[in-house]
Amino acid sequence: MAPPKKQKVANKSQQARHNPPKQQTFTGIIGTTSTRSTQKISETQQQAAPIQLQQSILDVFCRAFHGDQRSLDDINASIQKVKGHLFLREFSHAFAKQEYLDAYALRWSASRALGYLDILLHGDLQDFWLGEITSRPDDNNNAADAHTSTDAADPPREQSDSGACRIACIGGGGGAEVAACAAAALALSTTTFDSARSGPRPLSLSLSPSSKAEIHAIDIADWSGCVEKLTTALTAPRELSAYASESAKAANKPLIDPGCLQVRFSQRDILNADEDALRGLLGGVGLCTIMFTLNELFTDSIARATAFLLALTDVMALGSWFLVVDSPGSYSEVKLGNGEDAKSKRYPMKWLLDHTLLEVAGGKNSKWRKHVSDDSRWFRLNPALKYPMDLENMRYQIHLYQRIESEGS
Repeated sequence: MAPPKKQKVANKSQQARHNPPKQQTFTGIIGTTSTRSTQKISETQQQAAPIQLQQSILDVFCRAFHGDQRSLDDINASIQKVKGHLFLREFSHAFAKQEYLDAYALRWSASRALGYLDILLHGDLQDFWLGEITSRPDDNNNAADAHTSTDAADPPREQSDSGACRIACIGGGGGAEVAACAAAALALSTTTFDSARSGPRPLSLSLSPSSKAEIHAIDIADWSGCVEKLTTALTAPRELSAYASESAKAANKPLIDPGCLQVRFSQRDILNADEDALRGLLGGVGLCTIMFTLNELFTDSIARATAFLLALTDVMALGSWFLVVDSPGSYSEVKLGNGEDAKSKRYPMKWLLDHTLLEVAGGKNSKWRKHVSDDSRWFRLNPALKYPMDLENMRYQIHLYQRIESEGS
């Protein structure tokens, strides 16, 4: 199957998370302006993450998924097979082989990771990160080495025993969320962002260099191998030539200290998880993300997706945050019913989400406070970035909620 043609800015963006994004490479897109869109589009004029960090993340994906000496021709062949299965919505076939998972992560997760990193470092999330700093106990305990494990007036939030920043990523098996969350914690531990710049409000705080991030990726497919490879690439130094100089060896450090990162993966159909299972997956997390996945859940079953969100409400700790990112516009509409009248019964994902969290959950006394809602934003790649294959810009809608105490409780 031939790759899709490049699209102009005015065209609609990528489909659901598992479908590869329609190509919107930075060639021919930077600087163009849409005159056909009737929606407000928020542009990030200055990216939140330094370009050096963005390039480091791309290098990590290369080491993780292109370090086995497979030729690019072989990888591209796998990408075309994955793309064909996704086009036919044959998800079980698309993710049936490890080489397909690796190809997907290399081809599509890398650019998504940069987009997610920009979201996490945007000022929208400042209250979350600030809460992680002010509520974390000071201690000098030695952190355990990083590893990947697999198992089958804001309100205060309960902390993990280790005092770590805990993030759960539903639908995060492809690695983009893991890399973005780890890189965000790294950026905040080493950088103080200039809050005086124009454009979207950047972060103006920094985490302690000794802070630790615990990231839990949850997905219906078995991405454990990919998550393990990515974690290793994030926390291990690059392989050097046997003839490398002593200075090069001394300067060869991992992107992230292995003592500052713990990654866990769970293979789970989140719609089939009962409340006790959800509590084990999400209990005590400070931030739960669901990127380009919620619309798929609603499309699968509005009733089951609604039940999931209500159960999530019950298990999320007070003061924790829920971040939803998905495709904008008509790509995130859910059809209710069958037959000729189905077109008249289409619900925007945003409406279903707000209705469930702000009206159904808690009744008149909502258990969620909505902090951010934007129907359309762009993340545009820096043309100076280097990668062995195409990278895509990302257009998305974003909604951020915080779990609060219901007034009627």
